[in-house]
Amino acid sequence: MIIKNDYLRVNKEVKGMTRAEVHFKAEEQIRKWSEQERKAREREFIADLKQEAEFDTKSALNSIEEYRNILKDTLRVNDKLNWNSLIDKKAFSEKEPELQTLYASFGVPKEKKFFEVIIKSLKEKRLTKEAAAQNAYNDARNEHQQRKQEYLEKQNEHNMSIDQFKRDFEEGHGEEIEKYVYMVLERSQYPEGFEQDYELQYDPISGTVIVNYNLPGMEFVPKILQHKYVASRKEIDIVEMKDKEFNVYYEDVLYQICLRTIHEVFESVYIDDVQNVVFNGWVKGIDKKTGNDFHSCILSCHVSKAEFLVYNLERVEPKECFKNLKGLAAGPLAHLAPVRPILELRTDDTRFVESHSVLEYLDSSTNLAEMDWEEFEHLVRELFSSVFSSEQGEVKVTRASRDGGVDAIAFDPDPIRGGKFVIQAKRYNNVVPVSAVRDLYGTTLSEGATKGILVTTSYFGPDSREFAKNKPITLIDGSNLVYMFQEYGHQVHIKLNK
Repeated sequence: MIIKNDYLRVNKEVKGMTRAEVHFKAEEQIRKWSEQERKAREREFIADLKQEAEFDTKSALNSIEEYRNILKDTLRVNDKLNWNSLIDKKAFSEKEPELQTLYASFGVPKEKKFFEVIIKSLKEKRLTKEAAAQNAYNDARNEHQQRKQEYLEKQNEHNMSIDQFKRDFEEGHGEEIEKYVYMVLERSQYPEGFEQDYELQYDPISGTVIVNYNLPGMEFVPKILQHKYVASRKEIDIVEMKDKEFNVYYEDVLYQICLRTIHEVFESVYIDDVQNVVFNGWVKGIDKKTGNDFHSCILSCHVSKAEFLVYNLERVEPKECFKNLKGLAAGPLAHLAPVRPILELRTDDTRFVESHSVLEYLDSSTNLAEMDWEEFEHLVRELFSSVFSSEQGEVKVTRASRDGGVDAIAFDPDPIRGGKFVIQAKRYNNVVPVSAVRDLYGTTLSEGATKGILVTTSYFGPDSREFAKNKPITLIDGSNLVYMFQEYGHQVHIKLNK
């Protein structure tokens, strides 16, 4: 009898004088092998646990080391935005259709002159299939050329927008400076698992970039020192930093994030318009005494470019550097004690008013051309709120003035195509005068907006459309306005009273 143990990779031929003797010897050998296998598996399990503990310990220590070097890591890279990397240079990848491929799919037979002379129907059949294949090829080729043209036009439009973005940034346009800094911070490589969350704003009068940064809570900063194998229990225990040690380390990480962000702004912005940075560090958490959520600013720092550039960040002690920059903090940062931000983001415009819902009271019988002009402005705001909400944007209505100014402003956070959009709503019954389009263009420029949008219940003449050409202006007439409402599930109509 041949017996074996696959785990131990052994086999043996068992012999005996009788069948009973062979079975006895085989069972005894299998029992011994089973015991050997059990011990071997146990040794392997322990070895795996020890290896796992060793690997996890190295990973944990590497994570802590990455957080300890958050500031130094950014000093090794050039934080300036690489404009060339934003240009789309990809060639149109779709292959052109091939006639022979279509010949094969249409089952076009090869030309056989001898047989086609004898059997004319063979030639007719071949020519019919060739014609069908040729027509299909022509259609496919035209569609291919159209897709290629659309791709190239879209690519060119994107690249032109990047060129325009660069020109506007270098000319010191506020919206473009904000987008530029946002993109720089977004590309900053932090340790794996670190989630960046911030808002920023540029004040052109003082040349200041204000950054509101949501700092990681203590529970999101790695603090495991060791994964320790315990022989008595054959288990792995986790060894963490002591509270005192962790609090010092956590505080150091937060100061590093502050200095790193300021450094990245100053190093990346190569124009002279940005001369100051204000960093406000915020934390979210749960108040253990009340159980309520809180969102507090725990450190704030205002520094000028001239002052900051003399620091050698490779050698500073982050906390001492922060203090020397006259930063504000209320004691150890681990206590999460709040401070008042030195300068806060301005998210409100004094022109903005509370918007109210109009859509819910409309039905298909509502004629937009007969609406109250102020109600129409709020209605347009609701429509564009739906448009921009998909991009996490925001739309606000300005105070009623009827002076041809701004009716609504949209803010789109997208770093490339986003920005500030000026929206004007004109409830007309006749052709929109070209002066209204000229006024919108002037308002767009004075607001420093990315684009102006003019919405009307009526229509635009050729002079208005000609003026809007090659300008950051979008004209939406009555028919397109109705279509937009329908696209978002609202049935309305426009009937002009001429």
